[in-house]
Amino acid sequence: MALRTALKPLRKSLLPTTRAFSTELPRITERRPNETGRGGRASDAGVKVALFGATGFLGRYVSSGLGSNGTLTYIGTRGDEFAYRHLRPHHELGRAKFSYYSSRDKQSMADIIADADIVINLIGKYYDTKALENTDSFPFLNYKVSTSVWEANVEVPKMIAELCTEMQVDNLIHVSSAAAGNVDSASEWARSKAEGEKEVLKAYPWATIVRPTQMFGHEDKLLNLFAKMAERF
Repeated sequence: MALRTALKPLRKSLLPTTRAFSTELPRITERRPNETGRGGRASDAGVKVALFGATGFLGRYVSSGLGSNGTLTYIGTRGDEFAYRHLRPHHELGRAKFSYYSSRDKQSMADIIADADIVINLIGKYYDTKALENTDSFPFLNYKVSTSVWEANVEVPKMIAELCTEMQVDNLIHVSSAAAGNVDSASEWARSKAEGEKEVLKAYPWATIVRPTQMFGHEDKLLNLFAKMAERF
């Protein structure tokens, strides 16, 4: 009995108490001046980056790196939502803007760049892509080139560089290839890469040119090809 009496005050102190909570939550997050955070997804790096070619092999890693450092990223895409949905988890909510563009529509590409501080171009092709079109004669279909190697590796980078000059973008990073050093190469792809660099530097002389060699990763098309062959045969 004495023990029960002694424990009464303790039991009362452990009982949940009713508190009044405000239901008025802020609807817009306001950033204080000079507030950038300690780094990471939820921070604000204070840099805006426009990214072209984000859905490619290298692009997904660049997108992840930008998102991991709190960079506000404008991502251009030519596909539907399913083409870039794997990029959404890279960025904190509201830190990435996905917009459709056409490589033959200069204004749509300018809309992607907008007020970006840095533009990164990863667009490139190894071969011509083709599509079917209707014809008036049998077999009523024709297999035509929709996007050529020359267009992807020369014309598009040239347009991006010209836009960067017109819109006074601070930095342009153009990813080319180590093969671009040989302008007389027997490979049309290597020649197109070399010509693309030339056009970019003509339109935007202070551009940063990156020349990687063969790139490897979980989704690459070289090692995975050999792995599949080894698994099958």
